[in-house]
Amino acid sequence: MEPDIIIKVRFSTPEEGGRRAAVQPSIVDYYGCPFIVGGEAFDCRLLLQGRRLELGETYEIPVKFLNWRLVGPILAEGTPFVLREGEDVATGTVTRIVTGFQ
Repeated sequence: MEPDIIIKVRFSTPEEGGRRAAVQPSIVDYYGCPFIVGGEAFDCRLLLQGRRLELGETYEIPVKFLNWRLVGPILAEGTPFVLREGEDVATGTVTRIVTGFQ
């Protein structure tokens, strides 16, 4: 799976109202969640590449969207976003756009 963007992201700790446990790579090696930007939600996959994402730490992660045509036009370097799992669990910014607009 080729990424559409690269993000800098930090998952909140349980004390901050975030997840209870680290994000673990699974058999599919991605973490799927809603990516919230500009008040809209877009389905995405964080490409873990075998990495475990510890809570409270900051990571640069490649991301693939299920529908790039919808989200691509509203993203730019520096765009802030939130990741959700029923509640906000992570925040970050877009650091690089990989996929061109088609």
